[in-house]
Amino acid sequence: MNQILDETDKAILNLLQDDATLPLKTVAEHVHVSIATAQRRIQALIDNGVITKQVAIVNPDKVGYGLTAVVMIEMERSNTSMQHRFERLMNAQPQVMSCYEVSGDVDFMIMVSAKNMTDYHLFTRSTLTYENNVRNFKSQFVMNFTKSGTKIMLD
Repeated sequence: MNQILDETDKAILNLLQDDATLPLKTVAEHVHVSIATAQRRIQALIDNGVITKQVAIVNPDKVGYGLTAVVMIEMERSNTSMQHRFERLMNAQPQVMSCYEVSGDVDFMIMVSAKNMTDYHLFTRSTLTYENNVRNFKSQFVMNFTKSGTKIMLD
């Protein structure tokens, strides 16, 4: 069920998506509400699952993860229990930044962050295997991050 958001909620979300460390006072001033109201609304957005996580986004190159791959995965068997098993496996992999079930010729698309090609190769050999219901996978390597973000602009 979609959460009904008013203009104040949307304004708060737009601010926090840019910088979740903003002090409550700053958020309140920007959206023209009291600090207590801003705090209540943010807590309601968290409680209702609109805000699912507050994180720091790290530059992979600065921390030694110079290889990012977009991997298209075709499953051997396509049934709900096998797909859920694969999703749990991807959630448990620290190298997997994102996992999407997609339409079309493949079943899943994942984003993998690795230190280098050797690190990525070890990941594929241990994880993208027949034992994990993977029939085939194709890797595309990110050459440059033109735009990388998580913000959903609300208007």
